[in-house]
Amino acid sequence: MLKHKDLIEPTNNPFSLFKNWYDLACDTEINDPNAMTIATISNNQPSSRVVLLKSYDENGFIFYTNSNSKKGKSIKENNNIALNFHWKTQNRQIRIEGQASVVSDEVSDSYFKSRPRGSQIGALSSNQSHELISRKKLTDNILEIEKKFKNKDISRPHHWNGYIITPQLVEFWQEMPFRVHDRVVYVYSDKSWKTKRLYP
Repeated sequence: MLKHKDLIEPTNNPFSLFKNWYDLACDTEINDPNAMTIATISNNQPSSRVVLLKSYDENGFIFYTNSNSKKGKSIKENNNIALNFHWKTQNRQIRIEGQASVVSDEVSDSYFKSRPRGSQIGALSSNQSHELISRKKLTDNILEIEKKFKNKDISRPHHWNGYIITPQLVEFWQEMPFRVHDRVVYVYSDKSWKTKRLYP
């Protein structure tokens, strides 16, 4: 019933196993293997959306957004956060719980400079998560920013930042036959990662 070769083989820490799974997803997923659901809480109300992972290392997982957006304000109110990766080609998912914090200006500046110019203009043109009376207002904003920065470099707006999620829990989920899935969870405690298996 269960194929042993499909069972999760834990590593010393969740980051090395994450890299193994993520690299494979990058080779097999048709679109956006770095897409992840991010869940925040504001006024005791959970909210989730899909964003793109831009980098990661043993310090955590980084994405970028407008700090004035709903998720930016939610993180400021409550920095406890949850992430979820789902890779359909691999029948796998990874669930992460941790705390979010703003990365340094230097890190955000460096990534902003690497973005396509159109994306830089979009970041300045959009009052993210706020009411938009008409689509024309947005396109007018874009034209205005294009004109303002014609033949000029575009600096990162102060409200556009990177966030790093420092994980406290990372769970790896592997689909198995008859819903008898394999689950391995890493929990950070006493400055080290502890590993255990969970019932499906």
